[in-house]
Amino acid sequence: MATRNATSRRAKKSRRPSARRGLVVRKHAGSSEDGPMTTLSIEGFRGIRKLEINDLKPLTVFTGDNGAGKSTCLEAAFVLHGRTNALCVFPLQVRRGMGAFSAAGPSFLGLFAGGSAAGRAVISATTRNSARLSLELTIESSPEETVLLEQRDWSLERGDFVDPTNLKDVTTRAPLCFTARRNGKIENQSELVWVFNPPKSAQLMARGGKAGRPAALLMHPSGGTPPDDEDKQRYGDLRAAGRDGEVIEFMRQIDSRIADVEFLETSQTRFFRAKLADGRSLPLGMLGGGAINAFRLGVNLAHVSDGFLAIDEVENGIYNRRLSTLFRALVNHRKRLGTQVMLATHSHEALTAIVGAASEHDPDEFAVVHLRRDEHDDVRATTIAGRDAKSSIEHGYDLR
Repeated sequence: MATRNATSRRAKKSRRPSARRGLVVRKHAGSSEDGPMTTLSIEGFRGIRKLEINDLKPLTVFTGDNGAGKSTCLEAAFVLHGRTNALCVFPLQVRRGMGAFSAAGPSFLGLFAGGSAAGRAVISATTRNSARLSLELTIESSPEETVLLEQRDWSLERGDFVDPTNLKDVTTRAPLCFTARRNGKIENQSELVWVFNPPKSAQLMARGGKAGRPAALLMHPSGGTPPDDEDKQRYGDLRAAGRDGEVIEFMRQIDSRIADVEFLETSQTRFFRAKLADGRSLPLGMLGGGAINAFRLGVNLAHVSDGFLAIDEVENGIYNRRLSTLFRALVNHRKRLGTQVMLATHSHEALTAIVGAASEHDPDEFAVVHLRRDEHDDVRATTIAGRDAKSSIEHGYDLR
């Protein structure tokens, strides 16, 4: 018995096809033929009352002061990609925390500018192939419909139950409704609703909507922390499909020593080891937080393929001297895969590196969007074409 248990605990390499791995560009199963977004309109979403952004490119960088709305723009674009299923707001709730949803009243109202009891937000876009996409989020509620939830230590992603113990969060019985439209016609409707079983539990459930997830991801700042379960699952799926070569190709552009990343698993966990060109093998984290962030970025680019990837605080965890190398790899890989990438940064060094890399390798397919709040707390956007952004930086203008 002892021998059998020891064997079951031994780390083993995951199985994958024996064919030689390489960079394979293929359509994501969930991608559309709409092409990248060229405009984005936000009304009543988060802290933005009304905003129009034009001349977006396949690579767009959002800049501006803290609180100008950079993260909100990324979230809006991401939610629009997931418009046919109400589950798309889960990454926003996990990131912001339930407190952001209950500060102004019932839980969902953190999604709406002003946090009123009757909320409405509309996110819309046009694409390069002339599709008109929109998502309307609505909720109708009153103080009489609100209830208290008590526990924060639970996961919307898993649909866990809430156990009443410590009174902390306020939410509402009213459903959060999603209406997705394409070219003016209703494409799909879905909703999120709390199902209460007092006094024991409550569960957040989705009704309607299309099954599956869109070819879109929203990456949050990581600071070089180890890959999480979703990163591990995505890489495992890519490796099983023989597509992990796309990730290795990306990482080798940043660190030429990397020959492979071994995906190991035990009965308890999955982890990664970097195999170097000189034959050494060591935990991926020993190459530094930058290597982990590069790995995560490579995995997510390959995962969405020709879909959409938003990255907030893209420079987080990367040494300044490595930024140019990272962004050259990002620009080249984005171009190969056909991914639309939106970045947000307030770092002068990161912005300079991004603009430099894009100007060199993809000069006609990137833009900088500068956001600012005026004296009335309205957000304004100025889109700067890539070549103009490069010239402005060279002449000493601060585009942040």
